[in-house]
Formats: sequence, C-alpha cells, structure tokens
Amino acid sequence: MHILQIGCGALGRLIAQASLEHGHEVTIVRRSPLPVPSGAQALYMDVVDGAGLSALRKVQADIVLYCLAPVEGQSYLQTYVEGLRNVLANLCMDSLKHVFFISSTGVYGEHQGEWIDDDTPAIPADEQGQLILDAERLLASLACGHTALRVSGIYGPQRLYLLRMLQNPARWPKQTHWTNRMHEADVASAVVHFYQCVQDQKPLPHHCILSDGASAPQHTVLQWLAAQQQVAAPESPPLLPASGKRIRAHFLQLSGFQPQFSDYRAGYAAILSSL
Repeated sequence: MHILQIGCGALGRLIAQASLEHGHEVTIVRRSPLPVPSGAQALYMDVVDGAGLSALRKVQADIVLYCLAPVEGQSYLQTYVEGLRNVLANLCMDSLKHVFFISSTGVYGEHQGEWIDDDTPAIPADEQGQLILDAERLLASLACGHTALRVSGIYGPQRLYLLRMLQNPARWPKQTHWTNRMHEADVASAVVHFYQCVQDQKPLPHHCILSDGASAPQHTVLQWLAAQQQVAAPESPPLLPASGKRIRAHFLQLSGFQPQFSDYRAGYAAILSSL
C-alpha cells in the first residue's frame, strides 16, 4: 500500500516508521526541511499556506493520513480546517481508498466524569474541540472511505507531563479528575492496524476512539508513579465533584487490535525503566 502522510512530528514519525516496517510505501509531506524516516520519500511544502500543493496530484496513494498538530504561529483553524481542506482539494482520487484524520477526544464535551464511547454524540465544549470537529466534517464529501481517529491523551518517553507534575506539589489535583491515555507506540500501531483493515477490505467507521480503555483518576496515576519512584504522593482529593471523562474504545477492541501497553502501569513502567 502507498501511504501519503501529511505531517511528520513526534507521532507522525512513529507512524511512518511502523508503516515502513509493515512493508508499506510512504511519502511524507512536511513543512520543515528536516529528514524523514529512512525508506520514506519526502515532499517539503506547507499545506496550511497551500502553495505548490498541486504536486500532490502526482502521488498515486492508496491511503492518506492527515497527522498535523498546531505549531507556533498557526491556529487550530489553520492547522486542522484550512490545512485539511487544502490537502483534500489537491488529492489524486484515482487510486485512493481511504483517508484517515488524526482527531481528538476533545470533540466530546463531557467533563463531569461521564462515560463516553464511539456512539456518544460529539458536542464540543470549547472552540478548539469545535474546530477539530469542523475538520472531521470535511471528510464527509469524499467518495472514498474516511475515518477520524479520535485520540485521547498521548504519553511516551518524551511526553513526561505527569512526571513533571509529580515534582510540583502546587499542581497536584484538588479534585477527582478522570483521565484517559494511550501510549504513543500503540497509537502508531493502531493506525497501521487500520491500514491493514483497508488492505483487507474490512469496513471501517467514519470515526472511532483510540484510547487504552483504562480510565483512571489523575491522582491515582500520580500516586502509583510516586510509589514507583519512592517520592511523596499527592493526597486523594474528594470524589465529588468530579471532572474529566471516562472513555471506552469499543471499535478499536472489536477490530482485533492488540496494544503493547494495556494501561498506564504497563506504559509508565517501561518509561521509568528507560529513564
């Protein structure tokens, strides 16, 4: 399969590497003149600016992955909506089977500890979530298959937000806040797993959640991390009122995907052992 990947940040690099390891041909579009993973082809252009995007029509891709996040100087509107619109307007549709868009569970506005899943209506609670949902809706005009992959909080060896929080007692949670996450390696593997579904002509939904399905209160995760490092742990805050949401990733599980890290304990244990 020939993958046209838009974006090559930290997550995009992992996805590209996993794609190459599975034998896919990969062409990467990126704005900065930095190298792409060995074995991939590179096209250097700014999809938000839109100049020169007609070159995309020459790429006979089976799958397109839009995997951009805002950089300094670019807004959510520019990165997600305008950038994706520019790309979709310049694709060669002859061979295209499916378009994937890296979205976010931020499109769900629940924030009082509610359970959500793939069937929960996406009703954003803020402008950022609404703009990401607006970008998802651009896919509806495509004649080929399309899926918005709504990813929860990504963590990994270079994403140490909670470990930094642990070192700053002033930032410890004052109420129960439900959190959801997925290790970056599993996000990359899940994307490539769906590439295989396209190749095998298995049906995919227009959107699905990528998360490890092991929701946990933030203070519980911090207390576990503290125990592993033998440092002071935050106290358990009052159970109510709760904030955040609890997420189930039903379709991902039913699709046969097997994560490397089933929950935060497995993922952070690997991270801590490497530090």
